[in-house]
Amino acid sequence: MIKIFRHIRQRMLQENRFSRYLLYAIGEIFLVVIGIFLALQLNNWNSGRKEATKELGLLAEMRQNLEADLVDCRYNIDMNQRLWRGNVAVLKHLEEHTPFHDSLRVHYGNLFGNTVLVPNTSAFENLKSVGFDLIRNDSLRRSITKLYSERYSYLVKLESEWDMPTQLNEIAPQMYAKVVVDTVWRSGHPIDAIALMDDHYFKGVVKMNIFTRGYMVNVYKGIEKRILALMAQIEGELKERGR
Repeated sequence: MIKIFRHIRQRMLQENRFSRYLLYAIGEIFLVVIGIFLALQLNNWNSGRKEATKELGLLAEMRQNLEADLVDCRYNIDMNQRLWRGNVAVLKHLEEHTPFHDSLRVHYGNLFGNTVLVPNTSAFENLKSVGFDLIRNDSLRRSITKLYSERYSYLVKLESEWDMPTQLNEIAPQMYAKVVVDTVWRSGHPIDAIALMDDHYFKGVVKMNIFTRGYMVNVYKGIEKRILALMAQIEGELKERGR
């Protein structure tokens, strides 16, 4: 094509047809511009296709991460509810001065303990490395950052800086001194049930733990709700875009 235009241009110059030569020159320039434009468009299309493939692959990975997080979160809810019930039953037994019986063993075994959610963040870390703008859907992008950057961070802080220290510094010393744990989370009994009924500090610690376990249940349920909502958003995005 370029050779054809070169021959035409040379012929025009030889025939001294400057106006036609100028017209052909403009045509050449126009074709070059169009060629560059099409090449840029093709390059942009290829880049966009690669970005979309990367985005959808990352979202599929994040969906798998969230499925594992959901299992972990629901275990934590169940476990904290069990610990809450144990503390409530023991406090009721002590405050009402009812005789100790074997049915209380499981509750004494559940006085102490806490849980930790370990989020699967591989997809989120990959997203951070490539940039959050990879996610085209603004609402989905906000939901992702809300869960991982805010709610998960708050939960980790709550578990490590409040719940764990409370268990180690307040609950554990009382348990070691005044309760025999036969099997953790299964069976235990007071060393002196009668003395424990009048031990206001011990009962105060149990009351605090009732609040703590109840609060953690609510926090985990809030995380569960956000995980389910984000999973639904991701699923909708993948289906809409044929993944």
